[in-house]
Amino acid sequence: MDHQYTTLERNRYFEVLGGLNVENRGDNKVAMLSELDMTSAQALRTSVDRQTGIKPSYTAIVAKAVSIALREHPYANRMAVERLFWKRILQLHDVHMTIAVERDRPGIEQAVFAGTIRDTDKLDVAAITKELQSLAQSTEETNERWRLLKRMVETLPPALARRLISIPRWLPDQWIKHRGGSVMISSPAKYGVDMMVANWPWPIGYSFGLVKDRVIAVEGAAQVRPTMVLTMSFDRRLMGGAPAARFFRTVCEHIEHAERDMALPVNIPS
Repeated sequence: MDHQYTTLERNRYFEVLGGLNVENRGDNKVAMLSELDMTSAQALRTSVDRQTGIKPSYTAIVAKAVSIALREHPYANRMAVERLFWKRILQLHDVHMTIAVERDRPGIEQAVFAGTIRDTDKLDVAAITKELQSLAQSTEETNERWRLLKRMVETLPPALARRLISIPRWLPDQWIKHRGGSVMISSPAKYGVDMMVANWPWPIGYSFGLVKDRVIAVEGAAQVRPTMVLTMSFDRRLMGGAPAARFFRTVCEHIEHAERDMALPVNIPS
């Protein structure tokens, strides 16, 4: 009888990272989505490229928009800590963006690490883009977060590795050190995906799809414009639908008015 399946060799990333999905607590999560007009964002990319020689990525624009919105709506910049007899909501004081960095390699297709860009509310989109490029190109030698995760997964028993990787869930200082802040951003857009709804262990998750020309209504008329579908998942324990919607709409508005809200200062020769 022919075999109908093949059992692959042991994969530690499957054993360790797959086990972390228990942190997602999908019963606490709600998602929202909106299709955004990216005309202004594209114009910003062109103008910043002319100024700096760096063309901002869409991830950088999303990260900056979320960072501005977190300052405007600090109730969204929070996390929950639930221990056995101690359940509290923590207000985070700084704004850090955590990016899902895929390690898309044969044999470890499950591998992804959380790369954090700190104080993104104080960085412009060109600086954020440089940080993102550094994360994408990082190696075990150049990135401490990836090096630590890789060594734990590949050298420790899976059960122990899962426990160690989960420690930040219970200790806020370790969360900020190893997982950043309240927001995780992920996007498969460069692979041609139109929309993604993700559920990460972070309090808030942002995902977006491919920016491409679509037909939308503009002042009552059908027009072809570059658009992008943005989704937000959020922890329903930390904010209800109304405040979450206000926060999400603020992020969307900053993206749709990127030239106004994220333009770099013009250097005027003295």
